[in-house]
Amino acid sequence: MSYRLLVDENVEYRIIHKLRNYGHDVEHVNDLTAFGKGSSDRELGQYSKSDDRLILTYDDDFVLELDPTAYCAALYVSDVTISARTIAAAIHRMSKQYPQEEISGVVYVDHWV
Repeated sequence: MSYRLLVDENVEYRIIHKLRNYGHDVEHVNDLTAFGKGSSDRELGQYSKSDDRLILTYDDDFVLELDPTAYCAALYVSDVTISARTIAAAIHRMSKQYPQEEISGVVYVDHWV
């Protein structure tokens, strides 16, 4: 199984390339004409719901400030020292056990490392 992901501006492109190599459908905020650097979390949340995409982020606003109903679901990485390879592998492992439609709220990717 694969995930449809919307990657926040603070996530490096190496993770995107690795996730795409695993077969996931990945869009980076900076590559979407409607968004880009500085887009609000609410805008990203609305897009994630309308396009059925999980948000991958290091931004704790999705944990602390936004209601989980404001977005499809968030894959949150709290430890910025985890390598791109490890993060991508953890998300791919997750996708093999939980289809996207079973993901909701905030999922801590760190717990899958």
